[in-house]
Formats: sequence, C-alpha cells, structure tokens
Amino acid sequence: MSLSKRIKRSTEQSTVPRCDHCSTRSRCLFANVQRTEHEPFWSLVHERTVAPGETLEAQGAGTQTLGVIKVGLLKGLRRGLGEIDKPIVLMGKGRLTGFTQPFGQPAVLSLVAITPTRVCEVNVQAVQDVAMRHPTFQNALYKTIGNFVGYIADWSYLVRQESHLNQVCVALHLIAAEEGSLAFRIPSHTELANVLGARRETIARHIALLIEKGLFKKVDRWHGMLTTPDCSTLLKQMVDQPALKGNAAHSPG
Repeated sequence: MSLSKRIKRSTEQSTVPRCDHCSTRSRCLFANVQRTEHEPFWSLVHERTVAPGETLEAQGAGTQTLGVIKVGLLKGLRRGLGEIDKPIVLMGKGRLTGFTQPFGQPAVLSLVAITPTRVCEVNVQAVQDVAMRHPTFQNALYKTIGNFVGYIADWSYLVRQESHLNQVCVALHLIAAEEGSLAFRIPSHTELANVLGARRETIARHIALLIEKGLFKKVDRWHGMLTTPDCSTLLKQMVDQPALKGNAAHSPG
C-alpha cells in the first residue's frame, strides 16, 4: 500500500486543543492568530492523537491540513533512487506538517510518527482565507519553514561526523532541543540507526559509552537525560584521549 493511502485522518481521536497549558505554545504557529479576533478560525483547529507508525504526510502528495506537532517525535523520509524512502531527519515539538499546502505545493517529505504523538491541525482553506491575510502569521510561517531548512542541514552535517560516538551524542542533543528539555523519550535504537545509517547494535553500544562517560543517563526504559548542554565535553575528551577517538571510529555497517 502506498504511503498516501496509509495516511489516516481519524476524526474519532480529534479534540479541541487545550492551548492555555500547552508546553509547545511558545513554538506554535497558530499562536500568531489571535483567538479573540478570529474565533471562527480557532473553531476549526483540532488536536488529534497519532500512533507510532502512522503516516501524517506522503512525499509528492497533498493534504487538507496544516499542523503543528504538540507532543511526540516524527521521522521525515525522502524518496531517492529506486523509489526507496530513507529517513533523513527526526522532528518534534513546534515543527509543521503540511507546510507546503498553503502554497499549493506537494509534500517534500513523508512524515511518520515514531513515538506517541499529538498534532494540532486546521484546514488549509481556513489558513488561506484567514491566517495568511495577516503579516504576523505569514512572517511566523516563513520563519518556521526557514528554521526547519536549517534543522535539516544540522542533520545532514551530523551524519558527516567522524565517529559514531559524535553522531549519537549530537543526535541526542538535537532530539532534546526538539523536546525543549535535556530529559526526553528516547527513539528506538532501530529508528536512530536508520536515520544515522548505522546498525542497531552500533547505536546501543555508543549510547552505553555515553552513559559510561557520564554524558547521558537512563531514567527508565523509554526515557533518558543528557547531563551536558552540548557535545563539547565529549569532543574535548576525544582530543585529550586519542584512544577514545579510535575506539569510537566508524565500524562497518
């Protein structure tokens, strides 16, 4: 079955968004539309639950909604040679789904949830008829899209790190930034391996190395916490201890 046919729009799971207590409010594109002035627009905004494995958007296809990720993590896949979809980025709070739709363009990525996710969505027609008429919303939309382009570049740069240990460290920090906290739900080793072009065992080994060096700790089965604001501590250790750099070098596969 094609990705476009697997996209689900489950109205049974849709609810009115609870914006007042939303931890993503500072990143939310819709916050640029004043509720008091545009109640009809807000009446069309719905929050829905997305299960892991569910496809929200398919590359090359159109959707009827523009959405903001409220909670959860998605993987963005790009179709390449041989019509094969490969993950190139992981994205979380405040990132947009369907951001090409207000411009009448097809999706540039396929988006699939990899953790339990909630998304706030509104019909594209309402965006075009109401929100896009306001410079504040337009500027926020352009800024959010521009930031996302830079974020994809961060992941592109990440896979060119000289060791798997650097890759895993930077990837975890990028995910933490998406979550807005050094403590976050950890993607499966398989998902991390796929986006980094490594083996699952390689990811598990290097996460264990980060834990051993005190740079990361497990909170429970699903969650972990970084102990430093970035990977500079690890890079310094690798300069001071060349043997560590050798042990962390890329292994086959």
